[in-house]
Amino acid sequence: MATLTALAAASTAMGPITSFIASQNIGIFTALSLFIDQYFYIVLPASIIIFYKKLGRRRVASLVLCMLLLYLSVTFLKVFFHQPRPCNEYLKESCPEDYTFPSGHSSVAFAFAYFAVGTAAFPFYYISAFLVALSRMYLGVHVLNDVIGGAVVGIFCYFVAQKVVEACLRYEGG
Repeated sequence: MATLTALAAASTAMGPITSFIASQNIGIFTALSLFIDQYFYIVLPASIIIFYKKLGRRRVASLVLCMLLLYLSVTFLKVFFHQPRPCNEYLKESCPEDYTFPSGHSSVAFAFAYFAVGTAAFPFYYISAFLVALSRMYLGVHVLNDVIGGAVVGIFCYFVAQKVVEACLRYEGG
């Protein structure tokens, strides 16, 4: 059991929004969050199959390049910023070993949301991105800054990937 001083210190470090979200205990959202944590990197990419015809090759190529950029940039930023995880009394799973900033789950989810802008798939990916970001704070493995940073990195990497693919297709004549 944590002392009142330790709780106050954790709440201050986490911020009031993250503390409020992480302190909730909603069974169905815990199950959903743990599912997202375990199967996230399978479910979102697999969902492309459903929307592939509506999204087109150019967008899917941009997304594939974006995932490579995200892997490299999130890994680099985590090591560069060297931020420890906020794992504390609100933790609802085991604490990941890596650093916290930016959230890799949030960066991928928001890259998918940005990739679907202007398509019928957008509402699905947009809602998914916010659920993923919320679940990371709810599980107690990220703070608000981590998921916002992840969203920014994800959108930026998709934008860069999109521009690179467009430039390559222009150069190629396609």
